[in-house]
Amino acid sequence: MNKVVPLNDIITFLGKEVKAIYGNPEGINIHFLKDPENVDEYTLDWINPARTGKQHIAETSKAKAIIAGPGIEYSAVLKEQGKVIVLVDNPKLAIAKVGHAFFVDKIEPIIHPTAVIHSDAEIGKDVFIGANTTIGRCKIGDNVEIHANVVLYDNVVLYDNVHIHANASIGVDGLGCEREKDGSLVNFPHFAGVIIESDVVIGAQCVVAKGVFLDTIIGKGSKINVGCFIAHNSILGCNVWISPKVNIAGSVKIEDNVTIFSGAIIREQRRIGKGSIIGMGTVVTKNIPAGETWVGNPAKKLVK
Repeated sequence: MNKVVPLNDIITFLGKEVKAIYGNPEGINIHFLKDPENVDEYTLDWINPARTGKQHIAETSKAKAIIAGPGIEYSAVLKEQGKVIVLVDNPKLAIAKVGHAFFVDKIEPIIHPTAVIHSDAEIGKDVFIGANTTIGRCKIGDNVEIHANVVLYDNVVLYDNVHIHANASIGVDGLGCEREKDGSLVNFPHFAGVIIESDVVIGAQCVVAKGVFLDTIIGKGSKINVGCFIAHNSILGCNVWISPKVNIAGSVKIEDNVTIFSGAIIREQRRIGKGSIIGMGTVVTKNIPAGETWVGNPAKKLVK
């Protein structure tokens, strides 16, 4: 369904992020966000900072309005076309915010009739719970989305604005074993839970194990993609970005603003320093200091 969003509303929304406006935004309405190959006059176009030939892109775009970064000149061509250029420091970040604010359809807060919810569960306001989801003795904040076939075991706490996608399991028992003399295994009991702080996204088919004596914690604003496993007692800081198929073993401490790319494995009881980056397929066996990039198997510091 088409949206009709005045460009001036978008500019007002971006506020102080707007560094300059070239052209007259009055009377321009935006209907779409589209990929670059299908931009039309009703699209809010944007120029990725990583692209070359930004001026040419701006001058040949079919859009009337473009979000761009530094380095775009309001040339005679752009003036003649009557285009509006909205300058920001980070066009990709700006278009993401605009997309969420104006073009993403908001999900209706309902509880599907097939969901099974424990009588002691606490459910906040404006919560969506999808089909065949099971929720134990949990506490769920406001504006939470829990999609189909999710299982929340007992002692899971979700803060406000958490999104959990289909088939995720949160609060499962971890596997910490000791052996008898005959080699048989005894699983160590898990008494704690899982805390997922506000604005976290958990991707489809992710598994998060509860803690043994202390809770497993996923910090505010963290985003975890499809098929990841986070083991018992692990603590993730704020704004941790995890790509698909990452495995994090028990009692790992990940500090704020860490980025972990697809297929990485982190050994138990390691510490990953603030702002560090772990490359695709990396096997982490040592602590990683803050601000460093590590790659390979076993992981080594990337020297630039």
